[in-house]
Amino acid sequence: MKFAVWLAVSGAALGIAGVASAADAAKARSDLPLVTKAPQTAQESVSPQWTTTFASEVRYYSWTSNRGSPTGVNLNPGSGTQVYVPYALQLVGSPSDQFKVELLGRGGWVRSRQSTLGLTGEVDTATDTVASGTVTYLGLDGVQPFASLNVNIPTGTAALAGSAANARLDPDLVEISSFGEGWNIGPTIGFNLPITPDLIFTTSAGYTLRGSFDRENSLTPLDPTLPPSTAQVPTSLKPGEVLTLTAALASRWGAWSSQLLGSLSEETKTFENGIALYKPGRRYLAAATMSYGWPETWGVTTLNAAIAHSDRNDVLFLGAPALVTEPFNTNSNVYRVDLQHLVPLGPIWLGPTGSYLHRDKNSYNTLTLQYVPAKERIGAGMIARYAATDQVTFNLRAERVWTREDEKDAINGQVFSVLADAFVKGSAVPVVSGDAWQVLSGLNVRF
Repeated sequence: MKFAVWLAVSGAALGIAGVASAADAAKARSDLPLVTKAPQTAQESVSPQWTTTFASEVRYYSWTSNRGSPTGVNLNPGSGTQVYVPYALQLVGSPSDQFKVELLGRGGWVRSRQSTLGLTGEVDTATDTVASGTVTYLGLDGVQPFASLNVNIPTGTAALAGSAANARLDPDLVEISSFGEGWNIGPTIGFNLPITPDLIFTTSAGYTLRGSFDRENSLTPLDPTLPPSTAQVPTSLKPGEVLTLTAALASRWGAWSSQLLGSLSEETKTFENGIALYKPGRRYLAAATMSYGWPETWGVTTLNAAIAHSDRNDVLFLGAPALVTEPFNTNSNVYRVDLQHLVPLGPIWLGPTGSYLHRDKNSYNTLTLQYVPAKERIGAGMIARYAATDQVTFNLRAERVWTREDEKDAINGQVFSVLADAFVKGSAVPVVSGDAWQVLSGLNVRF
């Protein structure tokens, strides 16, 4: 795949699990299970004052390919663009010495378009709105319990009528590939355990109740032999509810700081038009971040790594009367590593960055209802950060990206489809290589 331009111009970035809509949060994603509570760093102090942070971003993506998206459906050359504008407002403070309160609202707007012969389509919509709140109790010695509530408000567009369904693009190439879902309510409880002033343990349990919503037929466009009318059959989808357990350990010692995180997610059955369709396998995530501050003015090196795995799904296989475990695992393992080194040059921090992602086979994304191709993705570039004041920071990131998609686990050009209950055409992806540019600029303001 040859990506002519992959350009993202971002206005600001909050250190609060990102500024994103519910749709792209669901996309994480499928590769990486949702973390219900971000652990605090060691030695974090609670200010008695309230801090408000507002951020908005503008991201632009453009790609060209010798095949349209999905690459297994159409042999014609393709191209597409996406403009995504997320925004967020966060309020953090302490009404008393015993409580810390964090409030967050997120939303956005997206325009996605594909210009491929036979697959042309366009979407212009608001994204879902997410509201969340977390209260941490600080009045106990040795432990800090917290409770949070996340609500997804369906302000986006879940069902794409007509050719608009073709605007669901590869989630590895654009920011948003699903544009809305139903009402979701996710309570979480947990606690922080400060073991020492430089070591803190966090654990939590969260349960997300996901509401029903309508969308276009979920088999589209897995099999190009399906008649066009099949794509527009109204489909009622009731996603499974998700239980997520998370544990994390954050520490500092000398010039080193690190954070280890693990999570386990279990999801109930998904129903389509009232019929149990599948039950995703248990999902596991392991992630680590490590930073080292070099002496004098040599800068800071940061390494991020993550591994995600999912067990086999239960599916309605070959007309069976009930869900059965699929004969082999149709889920992929995902590995990602990011490395950067920043050197201070006065008020500017500047340095190289590199990343590597490997998805070992084609995988069905149960949250966005689409296949994601097996892929290797390599990125290399530069990062610059400028602190104009204590409240205002500018960021710039430029990265060259190389990708290679490959056909995996295919039998005679076909792979097993969770939703079609059989082997289908079009979900097997041919070997396709390409390159891209990614540029992000941002502004972060706190007041």
